[in-house]
Amino acid sequence: METMHEIIPFAKEMLAQKPSRRMLKVYLVGTVVAFLGMVLGLVETVCQSFSSGEPLDAELVQLMAREQRALETEERRRQEEVATVSAPEQITIPRKLQQATGAHRSAGAANRLHAS
Repeated sequence: METMHEIIPFAKEMLAQKPSRRMLKVYLVGTVVAFLGMVLGLVETVCQSFSSGEPLDAELVQLMAREQRALETEERRRQEEVATVSAPEQITIPRKLQQATGAHRSAGAANRLHAS
Protein backbone atom coordinates (compact mmCIF):
# COMPACT_ATOMS: atom_id res chain seq x y z
CA MET A 1 0.00 0.00 0.00
CA GLU A 2 2.91 2.33 0.69
CA THR A 3 4.15 1.94 -2.86
CA MET A 4 0.75 2.97 -4.21
CA HIS A 5 0.93 6.15 -2.16
CA GLU A 6 4.40 6.78 -3.60
CA ILE A 7 3.51 5.91 -7.20
CA ILE A 8 0.52 8.22 -7.48
CA PRO A 9 2.45 11.43 -6.57
CA PHE A 10 5.30 10.28 -8.82
CA ALA A 11 2.90 9.85 -11.74
CA LYS A 12 1.33 13.26 -11.11
CA GLU A 13 4.74 14.93 -11.00
CA MET A 14 5.80 13.18 -14.21
CA LEU A 15 2.66 14.29 -16.00
CA ALA A 16 3.19 17.87 -14.76
CA GLN A 17 6.64 17.93 -16.41
CA LYS A 18 5.18 16.91 -19.77
CA PRO A 19 7.42 13.91 -20.56
CA SER A 20 7.60 12.50 -24.06
CA ARG A 21 5.24 9.72 -25.06
CA ARG A 22 8.16 7.34 -25.46
CA MET A 23 9.30 7.87 -21.86
CA LEU A 24 5.73 7.45 -20.62
CA LYS A 25 5.47 4.12 -22.44
CA VAL A 26 8.73 2.91 -20.88
CA TYR A 27 7.51 3.78 -17.38
CA LEU A 28 4.13 2.19 -18.09
CA VAL A 29 5.67 -1.05 -19.36
CA GLY A 30 8.03 -1.19 -16.35
CA THR A 31 5.16 -0.64 -13.95
CA VAL A 32 3.02 -3.34 -15.61
CA VAL A 33 5.90 -5.85 -15.54
CA ALA A 34 6.61 -5.11 -11.88
CA PHE A 35 2.94 -5.45 -11.00
CA LEU A 36 2.61 -8.76 -12.87
CA GLY A 37 5.74 -10.07 -11.14
CA MET A 38 4.28 -9.18 -7.78
CA VAL A 39 0.94 -10.83 -8.61
CA LEU A 40 2.62 -14.00 -9.93
CA GLY A 41 4.82 -14.21 -6.83
CA LEU A 42 1.77 -13.88 -4.61
CA VAL A 43 -0.14 -16.53 -6.57
CA GLU A 44 2.85 -18.89 -6.41
CA THR A 45 3.16 -18.41 -2.66
CA VAL A 46 -0.52 -19.08 -2.08
CA CYS A 47 -0.68 -22.11 -4.41
CA GLN A 48 2.53 -23.59 -3.01
CA SER A 49 0.90 -24.03 0.38
CA PHE A 50 -1.78 -26.24 -1.22
CA SER A 51 0.60 -28.39 -3.25
CA SER A 52 0.90 -32.13 -2.62
CA GLY A 53 4.35 -31.75 -1.10
CA GLU A 54 6.12 -33.56 -3.91
CA PRO A 55 9.28 -31.86 -5.18
CA LEU A 56 8.87 -30.54 -8.69
CA ASP A 57 12.51 -30.62 -9.74
CA ALA A 58 14.10 -33.93 -10.79
CA GLU A 59 17.51 -32.83 -9.52
CA LEU A 60 16.00 -32.15 -6.11
CA VAL A 61 14.57 -35.69 -6.04
CA GLN A 62 17.99 -37.14 -6.90
CA LEU A 63 19.67 -35.02 -4.24
CA MET A 64 17.21 -36.15 -1.60
CA ALA A 65 17.72 -39.81 -2.57
CA ARG A 66 21.51 -39.40 -2.43
CA GLU A 67 21.29 -37.84 1.04
CA GLN A 68 19.01 -40.65 2.22
CA ARG A 69 21.49 -43.28 0.97
CA ALA A 70 24.36 -41.46 2.67
CA LEU A 71 22.45 -41.43 5.96
CA GLU A 72 21.66 -45.14 5.63
CA THR A 73 25.28 -46.09 4.95
CA GLU A 74 26.46 -43.95 7.86
CA GLU A 75 23.94 -45.66 10.14
CA ARG A 76 25.12 -49.11 8.98
CA ARG A 77 28.73 -48.09 9.58
CA ARG A 78 27.87 -46.96 13.12
CA GLN A 79 26.08 -50.23 13.82
CA GLU A 80 29.10 -52.19 12.58
CA GLU A 81 31.41 -50.12 14.80
CA VAL A 82 29.20 -50.81 17.80
CA ALA A 83 29.17 -54.53 16.96
CA THR A 84 32.96 -54.71 16.67
CA VAL A 85 33.55 -52.71 19.83
CA SER A 86 31.07 -54.76 21.86
CA ALA A 87 32.44 -58.10 20.64
CA PRO A 88 35.10 -59.58 22.96
CA GLU A 89 38.49 -58.70 21.58
CA GLN A 90 41.02 -61.49 21.35
CA ILE A 91 44.59 -60.37 21.49
CA THR A 92 47.18 -62.89 20.44
CA ILE A 93 50.75 -62.46 21.58
CA PRO A 94 53.42 -63.98 19.32
CA ARG A 95 55.39 -66.86 20.89
CA LYS A 96 58.74 -65.10 20.61
CA LEU A 97 57.34 -62.13 22.55
CA GLN A 98 55.82 -64.45 25.17
CA GLN A 99 59.15 -66.19 25.70
CA ALA A 100 61.04 -62.90 25.89
CA THR A 101 58.70 -61.38 28.48
CA GLY A 102 57.98 -64.55 30.38
CA ALA A 103 54.24 -64.23 29.84
CA HIS A 104 53.82 -68.00 29.76
CA ARG A 105 55.30 -68.31 33.27
CA SER A 106 53.14 -65.58 34.80
CA ALA A 107 50.07 -67.82 34.79
CA GLY A 108 51.74 -70.19 37.26
CA ALA A 109 52.80 -67.31 39.46
CA ALA A 110 49.25 -66.00 39.66
CA ASN A 111 48.02 -69.35 41.02
CA ARG A 112 50.34 -69.30 44.06
CA LEU A 113 48.62 -68.28 47.23
CA HIS A 114 51.69 -67.17 49.17
CA ALA A 115 55.23 -66.08 48.60
CA SER A 116 57.96 -68.70 49.09
